[in-house]
Amino acid sequence: MISRRSWQTARGYVVAPLAVGVALLLAGRRRSGLVGLGAAGAALLFFRDPERPLDPDPDVVYAAADGFITDVEEAREAWIPDGEALRISTFLSIHNVHVNRSPVRGSITKMEEVPGKFVPAFLGGSKEENYQNRIAIDGPKGRAVVVQIAGMVARRISRWVETGEAVSPGQRIGLIHFGSRTDVLLPAGSADPLVSPGDRVRAGMTPLARYRK
Repeated sequence: MISRRSWQTARGYVVAPLAVGVALLLAGRRRSGLVGLGAAGAALLFFRDPERPLDPDPDVVYAAADGFITDVEEAREAWIPDGEALRISTFLSIHNVHVNRSPVRGSITKMEEVPGKFVPAFLGGSKEENYQNRIAIDGPKGRAVVVQIAGMVARRISRWVETGEAVSPGQRIGLIHFGSRTDVLLPAGSADPLVSPGDRVRAGMTPLARYRK
């Protein structure tokens, strides 16, 4: 499945190779034409956006991205009160769904686009150095920060929400083009992680952490 917003993002990657592939087939260049059609199909598959109904537990923080967990660690975060945070990082390979979803319920109170490098997203340096989009969500349990980090391939992030907008757990908030990384940061001591490095997670479905009572 591909949603309307995903298609709006995808068509720039799909239409050109599709048109070239069809033209080559009509010109009798079957092998080259099939390569073009294959590239269009692969791009369309990359931008898939499946429905994921969720009956959220208010004490749970959900995954913001598909992929595997690379880090569960203490971190400094200026947008978190007192600056101390729990950071849970997910690496998205080119095969994963790349739509990001809100990990919690709340209101978007702050957003920032940060220019930077395009270090491969699976490397540790990407979280400080790469081009990224930062989103602060204030809810009943406090603040959560989602950091969308671009990788070295397409180097683009599509944002689907605006400051002041209310979001629900599992709601689509944006899309990172091709290989990338997504971090979820919570105030230190506010929640216990439910995942470990190497775990596979799915956006809007997998519990990342549980808030303490």
